[in-house]
Amino acid sequence: MTNLSKRDFLKASGAATAASLAGCLGGDDDQLTFWWIEGESEQFADLNQWLEESVEEETDRNLELTGYAYSDLRQNVLTGGRQGTPDVIEGVIEHPGDYVAAELLEPLTDHTDEVPHFDGFLDSALDAFRFQDELWALPYTGNGRALIYNQEVLGEYGYEEGPPEDIDEFMELAGTINADYDDMNGFHLTTERGEVRVTQEFASHVYQHTDGPLYEWDGSEWELQADADMFEAVLDDIYYRMFHGDQPTVDMDYRGSGWETNDVGYTEEEHAMIHCGPWIDGFRDTDQQEEVLDEKTAVSLLPKHDGTSDATYMEVKPLMINAHSDSIDDGLVVASLFSSPESLELMAEADPGAVATPVHEDVESTLEDEEWMAFNDAFENGVAPAPVAWGRIRDPIYDAIEEVIYEDQSPGDAAQELETALIEEDVTLDPEAE
Repeated sequence: MTNLSKRDFLKASGAATAASLAGCLGGDDDQLTFWWIEGESEQFADLNQWLEESVEEETDRNLELTGYAYSDLRQNVLTGGRQGTPDVIEGVIEHPGDYVAAELLEPLTDHTDEVPHFDGFLDSALDAFRFQDELWALPYTGNGRALIYNQEVLGEYGYEEGPPEDIDEFMELAGTINADYDDMNGFHLTTERGEVRVTQEFASHVYQHTDGPLYEWDGSEWELQADADMFEAVLDDIYYRMFHGDQPTVDMDYRGSGWETNDVGYTEEEHAMIHCGPWIDGFRDTDQQEEVLDEKTAVSLLPKHDGTSDATYMEVKPLMINAHSDSIDDGLVVASLFSSPESLELMAEADPGAVATPVHEDVESTLEDEEWMAFNDAFENGVAPAPVAWGRIRDPIYDAIEEVIYEDQSPGDAAQELETALIEEDVTLDPEAE
């Protein structure tokens, strides 16, 4: 779902800002607005055209689609949403909590009968958006975070059946590959501050230790489920060793890298192994990328520490209705159409990776290659983030990772500070959290 070139990415960011300003100026009675990441994408042009025509047919209103970058979306919605624009919002799984806190979302609990295909959604996907006794979003697709690897490279080291499960052996292999190859990193993660991927990848490994969400509601407050020992294991054996181990897995210049460096870099054979979801299948702009994805790529569950579970980060994409929209009913039509099996079939034609692990029983998985089937296991093992104010949680996680990869603190000290920060942090829904 993140198949954007850098040019598209910047364009989308600017468009979102412009749309936010337009929202401040008021809406158009004949127009509905929908922000989703591929709203202006040529790749998804057929889906977008179908959606525009279908919405006009059912509501007699035009649909304005706006693309955006996720890094800009949250703030644009929080600052402009009360003006009624956008009417419908797509996002990431951590967004609904912050929007509910800002009183921006229409609860959908009493509207489910208006969604013809509602009974076909997987319960686990709906549960990701149930909190405070309401349903706040419709799901449309999902995935579980897995490990993508170049099986040709791993085969050179005797790992024809896939990378080692144990983190220590895994990092040793990644370090050996990195040392042997002048132009390929062994294992790469995103570490750019502000990237949602950074906290998602970190959470994937923490969930292996907690075998559940980072926070759970104990009846009176949210209780942190991880401790400093768990954080230290992840920060030390993965993030510190990635750059500073006896055999680093990646060049030092890759500190602070974003998702493009991770995802596109893998398809251009800059990394032997990365964290990713099935959207990696969409990066096919060159013959080299086609060859890497079709002939060299396989998928496995993430490596883990001894005695931990196969839990991983689960992403479910939400469709939310702005409570300040001038027509909740028409907004629901947009969300209903977009999440329908017919819509998702068009999405799959544009990007099969987007519907690899569908969240509706009437939508077939696009996975066909046996080497990619581990995505199904990753989704089944996925843990949905707790519905808390993730804006407040991200900063301490970014701090801990940066302290470690720039050697400003030991992994143990960074882990202790992270535990303290996450216990003290008010993670109840707070719209002012950044």
